[in-house]
Amino acid sequence: MKTACPNCQTVFRVTSEQLRARAGKVRCGRCQNVFNALDSLLDDSEPVTSPASEANREAVTPLAVGAALPRDEEALAAETASIANFPGGAPAGSSPSVGSPATSPEWTAAAADAESAAVGGLAPPESPAEVPAYGSWLARVSGSPGVPVRRVLTKSLALAALLLALVLAGQLVFHFRTAIAIATPGLRPALAALSEALGSEIPLPRHAEMISIEASDLQNEPGRGRLLALQATLRNAATYAQAYPALELALTDTSDKVIVRRVLLPVEYLPAAVVDNGAFAPNADVEVRLWLEAKDIQAAGYRLYVFYP
Repeated sequence: MKTACPNCQTVFRVTSEQLRARAGKVRCGRCQNVFNALDSLLDDSEPVTSPASEANREAVTPLAVGAALPRDEEALAAETASIANFPGGAPAGSSPSVGSPATSPEWTAAAADAESAAVGGLAPPESPAEVPAYGSWLARVSGSPGVPVRRVLTKSLALAALLLALVLAGQLVFHFRTAIAIATPGLRPALAALSEALGSEIPLPRHAEMISIEASDLQNEPGRGRLLALQATLRNAATYAQAYPALELALTDTSDKVIVRRVLLPVEYLPAAVVDNGAFAPNADVEVRLWLEAKDIQAAGYRLYVFYP
């Protein structure tokens, strides 16, 4: 919109923001007259005219680039600055004060285009994976470009857990190889091969509760002084072979108190050929017969036990 100074009839272009800043009051940049621009508004369709057209043409004649401003123009610029700082004026950053020459539409459009181009030219920040330095670091850490570190660590931990599980399973199998061989006889050859590779063997079971004494007798051997003859029958009631047990012989007096005790190992009560066999066959019997020297022992009875040391 446009307004005309009632004093010198100079026409200026104004905006609604400039009019609202001082309730329509503006100062003429030519004659310094303060007037209400709302009372002198002109239609935009009317041509911009001025009674002193020749003077106006001279006043608005463009200056060469770099030429010094006339004193009137310098005063106009100073007056424009004073209007911008007028008490109650527009806040900082608002449009120029009323009274300054209208801004050229071509310049406004060009500035808007430049600002749009500047804003449109801003690109969103790149993600860390797109930054060259970050990509190089990933390549060094993971061993292959573009592989996330979390995925590499997860795979490494999973592989380590699998290896530890296999080692633990192997230790359990080796420790319980005897029980596994009893429960699953078909695995005995594989367990035997594993034990041999580790410089060991499958130990024979040692379940004393499965071995019983079927019969036993202790007598003085006639004609052999104080020698005692021990006879017993041992039975392995298990369905699997076992190691030969040890025997404990206790001699008692007339009040059934133990006066002497002796432990007999398989090499002492069995023939060498039987011991070399090494295994007490399942559901089998073995006969025990040996002589014991009992000097100065007045035994009235005995007790016989089987056990594994």
